[in-house]
Amino acid sequence: VAEGNVADNINNSVQSDIFDPRTWDALDPTMIDILAQSGPKRDPSIEHGRTDKFGRRFSALSYTRVLSNGEKCDREWLVYNKDLDKVFCFCCKLFRKGHVRGQLANDGFSDWHHLISRLKEHENGREHVTNMSTWYDLRFRLEKNQTIDKVAQQELEKEREHWRKVLLRILLIVKFLAEHNIAFRGSNSKLYQESNGNFLGLIEMLAEFDPVIKEHVDRTTNDKIRDHYLGPSIQNELINLLAAAIKSKIIEKVKEAKYFSVLLDCTPDASHQEQMSLIIRYVNASSTFVSIEESFLGFLDVNDTTGQGL
Repeated sequence: VAEGNVADNINNSVQSDIFDPRTWDALDPTMIDILAQSGPKRDPSIEHGRTDKFGRRFSALSYTRVLSNGEKCDREWLVYNKDLDKVFCFCCKLFRKGHVRGQLANDGFSDWHHLISRLKEHENGREHVTNMSTWYDLRFRLEKNQTIDKVAQQELEKEREHWRKVLLRILLIVKFLAEHNIAFRGSNSKLYQESNGNFLGLIEMLAEFDPVIKEHVDRTTNDKIRDHYLGPSIQNELINLLAAAIKSKIIEKVKEAKYFSVLLDCTPDASHQEQMSLIIRYVNASSTFVSIEESFLGFLDVNDTTGQGL
């Protein structure tokens, strides 16, 4: 994450890896409250995990528990980590007191042959039921804003809302500059200094009348915050996020059109490296007005310019 891996506490915002089970043993109380309220995150696109040496693998069907009366319910406490190829118990790993028996609450479980029987044994265990109760109770109190540290919780939510507004404005500035093909940065990367570029110039302009950006700029210039989200790294990250969203939308339209053509053209760049532009031509039927569109998807480096190479 750009600008120094910002955490979601009073002066920061949510870390991207808060949903990774490997980080749950080191979370502070504020982060635990946030995680407890949102719950574990699952990737719905993962139906199966990697196949082990015995030909067995994790299946998303394990998320569903079948009761004795045939009724099905979601094991919302169960989470699968793709990188580790293991499953964890969310509530037991997050709320366990001291040492808890079993891999689900510790380093993760990956014995797929015995997974179902282990899950049934775990969810009927006393420790698991206690931890589930702790999780549900905390989540309920957080939603009702009735935790013991109610004032601190209100301050946290206020700060989170402030950061949402700040990031929205920064994102809109990035979008504006990118849409109009305007350079972002100058020779200086500090506020209220000469030649600091268009991005920081727009931030300074917004600070003249927008109270959210004004407060953010005041915090930044007075060194009240370390992570200000105004540096080159976050600009590049937001550009890449916008590009990925646009590309995803284009691909969605192309799939809906079903038939499309590919236009390719090569040209050398300033370093004499051949680059091939990739353009997709398709019928856009996603709106009431049907039109033929051409969408540029990017450049590909080319080392062989023959027809076969292309």
